[in-house]
Amino acid sequence: MNQLNIHQAAGVELVRAAKPSVNQLPIRGRFQVEHIRNGKVIGNYDFPNGITTEGKNHLLDVQFHNTPAPMATWYLGLIDLAGFTALAAADIYDNINQAGNGWDEFSNYTDAGNANSTTTRPAWTEGAASAASITNASPVIFDITGTGTVKGVFLAGGTNAQTKGDHTAGSAHKLWATALFTGGDVAVLNGDQLKVTYTVSA
Repeated sequence: MNQLNIHQAAGVELVRAAKPSVNQLPIRGRFQVEHIRNGKVIGNYDFPNGITTEGKNHLLDVQFHNTPAPMATWYLGLIDLAGFTALAAADIYDNINQAGNGWDEFSNYTDAGNANSTTTRPAWTEGAASAASITNASPVIFDITGTGTVKGVFLAGGTNAQTKGDHTAGSAHKLWATALFTGGDVAVLNGDQLKVTYTVSA
């Protein structure tokens, strides 16, 4: 009888690196704001944002868990000095202008990108990602309509996120990022403009 003898062998080489190598994806964002009064630039501000836990969870859910459905448009808002106590990673969309976040929305502006609407937040008009970065090529314009002090900027998305002052509860709305001006609060007058550029890099 012919026999077929099969032999198997496995070789294992264990290599232990001196230091573990870990690939990281540090998501970063920056706001750039140009302050214009009477047609002249009176201030330029460039400052990093903190990303909320709600925003990070949303990013992971959309990328890996496919829930909730991706948000087609994100909106920029302004943070008011009045009533401000602090920003926190635990801040959420549901608590805008509510107890829970340590800040309220500054609403004395019109949305230049939406027929000078008094009731909408301006859309963040981002282009396609390139070189691991995404940004708006043209600044988003806030036309200031009253005297006040702006503490910072936020980015939010969701079904009703275009509506100024909205804080609809539920998973369809997310607060992605918040940031304070690093050079101090910005006092604004009726007729001023704030031009905002927001960039996220990985």
